[in-house]
Amino acid sequence: MRTGAELQRDLRMYLSRGLNRSLAPPDRVSVNLTLRCNLSCTMCTTCYDSPELSTDEVKGIIDQTSVWGVPVFNPLGGEPFMRSDIEELLAYAVRRGFYVSVTTNGTLITLRRARALAAVPTDRLHFNISLDGDASANDAIRGPGMWARAIEGYRRLREADAEAGNSRRKILANTILHANNLDRFEAILDEQAALGFDGVQVLNLFRAGPEASADSRALQFSPAQQPALLALCERLARRAEAQPEAGYTIQNTPDELRMIPRYHTEALGPLEAPCWAGWKELYINADGAAIMCDGQLDFLNGTFGNVREQTLRQLWASPALRARRAVVKTCQTPCVQTCYLRGRSDSGAALLQDGAQLAISTLRSRLAGRLRGAVEHLPEATLTLELSDVCPCDDPACTTPPRRWSALTAGLPRRPSAETWGPLRDHGQLDFGRGFMGFDVVRAILDDLSAQGLRFGALSLRWRGEPLLHPEIEPILAFLLDCARQGRFDRLRLHTDGRFLTPALLELLSQPAPLDLHLDLDRGDGEHAPDLLATLPADTQLLLLMAAHPDLSLDDLRRRAHGLPLLVGPRPSARRGAHLRAARSADPAEDDALRAHYVELAARLGQPFTPPDPRRCHAPARSPVVSWDGKLTLCDQDLPLELAYGSVTPGSLAALWRGRPHALAVEQSARGGTPERARCRSCRAPGCPSGA
Repeated sequence: MRTGAELQRDLRMYLSRGLNRSLAPPDRVSVNLTLRCNLSCTMCTTCYDSPELSTDEVKGIIDQTSVWGVPVFNPLGGEPFMRSDIEELLAYAVRRGFYVSVTTNGTLITLRRARALAAVPTDRLHFNISLDGDASANDAIRGPGMWARAIEGYRRLREADAEAGNSRRKILANTILHANNLDRFEAILDEQAALGFDGVQVLNLFRAGPEASADSRALQFSPAQQPALLALCERLARRAEAQPEAGYTIQNTPDELRMIPRYHTEALGPLEAPCWAGWKELYINADGAAIMCDGQLDFLNGTFGNVREQTLRQLWASPALRARRAVVKTCQTPCVQTCYLRGRSDSGAALLQDGAQLAISTLRSRLAGRLRGAVEHLPEATLTLELSDVCPCDDPACTTPPRRWSALTAGLPRRPSAETWGPLRDHGQLDFGRGFMGFDVVRAILDDLSAQGLRFGALSLRWRGEPLLHPEIEPILAFLLDCARQGRFDRLRLHTDGRFLTPALLELLSQPAPLDLHLDLDRGDGEHAPDLLATLPADTQLLLLMAAHPDLSLDDLRRRAHGLPLLVGPRPSARRGAHLRAARSADPAEDDALRAHYVELAARLGQPFTPPDPRRCHAPARSPVVSWDGKLTLCDQDLPLELAYGSVTPGSLAALWRGRPHALAVEQSARGGTPERARCRSCRAPGCPSGA
C-alpha cells in the first residue's frame, strides 16, 4: 500500500496529466552530459559531437534541481565517462542530496576512476551497465571485446568499493531484448546474476523505421519469432512476480514485460501504456536545450527552451512544454520504455481506492491500539540503529576502515578531541556528507514502530562506527531517552568508546532513564569511567567492554576494570561490571583456540557456562540492524550488508519485520540453524561464547 505522501504525489501527477498543468515537479531532471561515445552501436542514432554544458553549468542545474525538491538527478549520454569531470559532477550531485543512477557502457571505468567513485556513498550512487546480451550478442552490436571491457569496468567498481570498506553498491545491467539474444535471454540473465549484478532492466527495442540501417533492422523480431517472444516475456513476467526482494531481480513490472510482444506486433493501444515524458521528467540536452519526444521518437524535434536562457521551473511551466505534452498525450504508438511509464498514476480509480484503503487502515490501527492497548513485544530482540559508520579508533580488530575517519577530518591541523569536536562540527569544518543517519530517519523509525504496535527489548546505537560523532547526537539522545521513558522500547543501549563524551552528554546521561551504557575499552582508554561511575543513576547499566586476549593475565584485566567485577557470558545482567568478550580471529583454528581460552577463563572466575550452540543462529529473530543509509539487514555480523532485505528510507521497518523475507529467514534458522544464504553458512558468530 502507498504511504500518504506517495499517494498525494501520485494523485498530483494524475491531475497534472489530466489537466495538462504543472501541478507537481518532475520525478527527475535528466541531463545529457555529453553526446559523445567511444562505441558505435548498430542501433544507436543519438551519439555525435555536440556542444556541451560546462562543469559549472551542470552544477547550476543540480543546484536548481535540489532547491526545487526534485528527488532524482539523472546523468545521461552519450557515454557519461567521456567527460573528464564526471566523478566531480556525480560527487557534487550526491552532496546536494540526490540519489543518482548512472547509465554507462562500462568500458571507460579505470581503476583510478573506480576508486574516486568509491568515495561517493553507496546508497546514493548506483550504476546501470549496458550489456546487450552475452559476449557474442553484445559484441555483435558494440564491437569486438566490448563485453569483456564492460565486465572489467564493473569488477573495478566492486573491487574499489571492497577496498574502501563500503557496503554493497547497487549495480544493474541494462539489457535490450532483441532478435539475436531471444533464444538465450534467460541464460544471459543467469550469467549476470552469477557475475554479481543486483538485477536487470530489460529494455524494449524501438521498432526500426525504413531509414534504419541493415544492422539495426536485423535486430528486429521476425514474424516467426513472435511466438517465442510472447512465451519468453510471459516467463520473465512470472519470474518477476515470484522473485524475492533481495538478490538478482528483474526491475521491470510484470505488466511492462507482458506489453513487449504486443508493441512489436503494433497491437498495443495508445492508452495501455500512457507516456509520462513531460510530466515525470524534465530532459536537458548536452547543449542546454530542453527536449522531449515529438510523438515520433524524435527528441531534437521536441525542443522547447534552453537552460542558458530560462530556469528549470520556467521551462516546466512554459506554454511550449504544454504544447509538447499535448502531442505526447495523444501519441498513438506507445514505446513501452520503462523510463516513460508511471503506472502508479495511470488510474484515478486505483488512486481513490488506495486512498480509501489507507484511511481505513490508519483508522483500524488507531482503534485497535486504543481498544486493546496491544503491542507486539519482543523482549529478546535488539534493534540496532547505525548513527554513524565512522570510527576514530586505532584498534586493529576494528572493522571500520580508517579512511572514513580521515575523510571526515581532512584538512584539520590536528586530531580532534572531545573539547574541540563541538566547535569544529558547529563551524562547518567537518565533512558530514556521508556516513550519518538523519535525525528525521530516527524519528520516522520510532514513529512507525509506535504506530504499528511493535516494541523491541532494546534499541542499540552502535554498529560499524562511533555514535557520538553524529552532528546531532545531543538532540537524538535526548529524543531516544524520552522514547525509552515512554516505554516505546525497554532500554536504550549506547555503545561508545567514550572519547567524545562531553560535559553536556554526561549531564544528559545522568538523568534517570532505562539506559545501558557500554564503554568499549578496546577502542578507547576508559578515562570517563570514573565520571560515569560517579554520576550515572543506579538503574543505568554500566559495562566496560574488554576482549579477553590470552596475553592478558587476570591481574591485567582487573587493573583495566576500574574496580568493577569481571563478567563473562553472552548477556550479563549486573548493573555494573567489566564484560569480558572472547577475542576473535579470521583464522578458524586460532579462533577456536581463543574461544577455548574464554571458556577456561570463565571457569577460573567461577562463572562457568555453556557456550551458545554454534549451529543455531538467532540473529534474524533478535538482531535487526538499520544502517546509516536506511538498509535493514538480518544481523549485526553482516558488516558488508550482503543480507539486507529492504530499506526504511522510504519504507516501513515494521512492515519489513513482518514481511515474508524476514519470516522466511527466521523459519530457515529454526529449521536448519541458519538462513539459507552463503554468508550465514560460513558465519562463526553464533557460537561465540561472549555473544560478541
